[in-house]
Amino acid sequence: MAKLKRRTLLQASMGVLAAPQIMAQSKPEKLVYVGDNGPWHYVMVEEVAPAFEKATGIKVDFTLLPVDPWRARLRAELGSGSSGIDVAQFSVSMTGWMAPHMEDHEPLLAQIKAKHPEFDWNDYLTGTKKAATYEGKLTGLPYRITTGIFHYQKALLEQAGFAKPPENWEQFLKTAQAVNAPPERYAYGLMGMQGAGMYSCLASFLFSNGGARMVDFKTGEVFINDAKAVEALQFYGDLITKYKLVPPDAMTWQFEEIVAGGQRDRYAMVQMFAPYGTLINDPKLSKTGGKWAWTTVPGPHNKEEGRTWIDGHTIGVPKYTKNKEWALEFVAMCCARDWQKKAMFRGNAPPLRSVLEDPEMVEKIGWPPVAAQAIETGTPTPANPVWDTLEVQMRSAIAQVQLGQKTAKVALDELAADWQRSLRRAGIGR
Repeated sequence: MAKLKRRTLLQASMGVLAAPQIMAQSKPEKLVYVGDNGPWHYVMVEEVAPAFEKATGIKVDFTLLPVDPWRARLRAELGSGSSGIDVAQFSVSMTGWMAPHMEDHEPLLAQIKAKHPEFDWNDYLTGTKKAATYEGKLTGLPYRITTGIFHYQKALLEQAGFAKPPENWEQFLKTAQAVNAPPERYAYGLMGMQGAGMYSCLASFLFSNGGARMVDFKTGEVFINDAKAVEALQFYGDLITKYKLVPPDAMTWQFEEIVAGGQRDRYAMVQMFAPYGTLINDPKLSKTGGKWAWTTVPGPHNKEEGRTWIDGHTIGVPKYTKNKEWALEFVAMCCARDWQKKAMFRGNAPPLRSVLEDPEMVEKIGWPPVAAQAIETGTPTPANPVWDTLEVQMRSAIAQVQLGQKTAKVALDELAADWQRSLRRAGIGR
């Protein structure tokens, strides 16, 4: 019966792929996939790829790297026109500079539909389609849609006298001080290592306080050091330096470590990727499994002011690969509804409305309705090609405030000057 179910799922996901002789291209021995090493690839790597290999005889060779080496690898290989990458994964912020190297997937949708009748482009959330599109070009298929939400251990808050999660920053600070229990468990977790996770951790504070307009990519005007942004970063930094509410080891955390910290009960609350809630709340994986609840992020003064970021990942076929048809088949299989549903149980955040709204998902996982609510008012990560440079420069400013080396005002004034120079070098502004 197990084999029969697996065969049925494979056939539903692959459609006519089980008959590879229909493909126009010769069959390669392998496909090369390049992406990041976030802890949400489990189903793709451990289940979809083996099923694809079983159906086609083609192995998928995964190169999953930390964020900066991953971006560098894609820039170097695709920038040189190399055919060595068959499937590329990239985030929203990378879409601008990835777009020239990717196939236009809009006309490929009909090709996918012809081979896989169950494929439904209308099932994709509108925001995910926009995230995968740059200047009118669909650069791939959305595979993951993420946003920041507030995760908290409900019982810990209740034991401290709080019947509900904080709705504003004052309540948040009081709650955090009440549940802080160092050195075993601290109040709040974050990704403090000077890397890509920094922006995600700060952005909800920044956007909730009215600082979402960081830069105007048309005029070159910079707003990252306005009063609202300064206030948000200073509040964020004070959680670490002034109030001592963050685990000291969090200064070395990035994506996998923030999940592990929640699983090891190192913090009681966190603003973090919505789908990470699946991993920290799984009793089979986590010491704190079954204890977490979710809500949208608190605002500075009231709940309605709470705003967060929207990001995600696209997977698609580069223009230079010699295995376009087979690569597209793997992309289509990864994005099939049944596989997306399985991936959600293991930490992914599917872009398909039908999966996010599936009653089984809502009951077993819990966070999807909160994520959907956050996405409605969230701000997408900038996709302009120069954003990567600006984001890397931003890390230093955040780190200096986290470590108490500079005030938010000084750090952001210096960052604004750096941004203006980078924008001018990119031909933006004066």
